[in-house]
Amino acid sequence: DAPYEAALARVAVGLAYLAGGEEDAGALELRAARSALEKLGAVPDAGRVSELLGEPVVRPVGQRVTRAFMFTDIVRSTNLVDAIGDEAWEDLVRWHDRTLRALFAEHGGEEVDHAGDGVFVAFEDPGAALTSAVAIQRSLADHRRTQGFAPQVRIGIHAAEATDRQGDYGGKGVHRAARIGALAEGGEILVTAETLAAADASWEVSETREVPLKGFAEPARVASLDWR
Repeated sequence: DAPYEAALARVAVGLAYLAGGEEDAGALELRAARSALEKLGAVPDAGRVSELLGEPVVRPVGQRVTRAFMFTDIVRSTNLVDAIGDEAWEDLVRWHDRTLRALFAEHGGEEVDHAGDGVFVAFEDPGAALTSAVAIQRSLADHRRTQGFAPQVRIGIHAAEATDRQGDYGGKGVHRAARIGALAEGGEILVTAETLAAADASWEVSETREVPLKGFAEPARVASLDWR
């Protein structure tokens, strides 16, 4: 008569087996518990059991989630290709992708899409998104000082609700984030006021300003994050 509590009890039994070195029995109990929790619709609990098993957490398609969405882009890329040529451009993009991906991963970012020289990334924590953006701009600046060149990258960040499509996100919030990214200048981190409010630390920013967004009736309040 208490299937949820019974499932949690099986989780405890499974952990006890694992603590005693009986890995097969422990995994069996945990998987049984996860199956019961999934049938009950206890998605967060089932996800935690998957983490205990060291297995991927499967999120329901269509679930509404809150994320900090980041869009990055190399500015004036066409001019840059024309100046350095195709081969050098390909080498530069590979270096750019490798550098940014390492920093996304370091701060818990989930790469959602990569189109040309632009990247769409989702973060569960707005503060981590801001920290990642600062790390990106500082890494590029350091490379310019030590190696003589690095592309100018613009970054836009907006925290909002969206529909989780397992590997992709959709909704108004994502489109607003993309528009914010398009408004940023080279070397700038442009952040919406709601993202700053949701971040868990104080950040040095410019005075907030109101900007129109293409395709949206309501403008956005944004500020430039001082990463220097």
